[in-house]
Amino acid sequence: MIGVLTMNKERDNMLVENTLKGNISSFEELIRLYQVKIFNFLSKMTASREDAEEITQEVFIKVYKNLYKYNNKWSFSTWIYRIAINTLRSEYRKIKNNKDIDYYATIPELPANFSDYPEIAYEIKEQSVEIIKLIDQLKEDQKTALLLRCMQDFSFKEIGDILGITPDAAKMKIQRAKQSICRKYEKLQERGR
Repeated sequence: MIGVLTMNKERDNMLVENTLKGNISSFEELIRLYQVKIFNFLSKMTASREDAEEITQEVFIKVYKNLYKYNNKWSFSTWIYRIAINTLRSEYRKIKNNKDIDYYATIPELPANFSDYPEIAYEIKEQSVEIIKLIDQLKEDQKTALLLRCMQDFSFKEIGDILGITPDAAKMKIQRAKQSICRKYEKLQERGR
């Protein structure tokens, strides 16, 4: 695993260096490597495909404009996620106040074999929506840490680097997020939704 991370870091650093020398195809390769990951993360954070697309585009504009500030001692993925989070914070405040969120649109389709059991499929979808709503209600830093860990598979150290906190603080934020979701979900179940 460490060998892969080192290779990725070397690859990313080479692409950044080539982009700074004017090689646009190197930047296109960085986009190809990170666009889907950033988009998926932002779509979970915003619960909106359109907002995630808009913010993802803004992230890559900022990355390109600020590439000269990147220090190759850092992990490029950590650096780009930090830009994504900062862009999300500044852009999403403007967007979120003007929209209702369609939580059902964030649920992926269930496998075809569930079509034989519509009541089970319905229940799974309803529970998924409730959990997504609970995640959306978390404090922003807890939500960010939780999604970086669960959806993007970042280590506590990487999450700490992205958020500017220690790995232990990142771990604590994730633990508190999970506890909050469990507590609120249990209350929903007791009330019968």
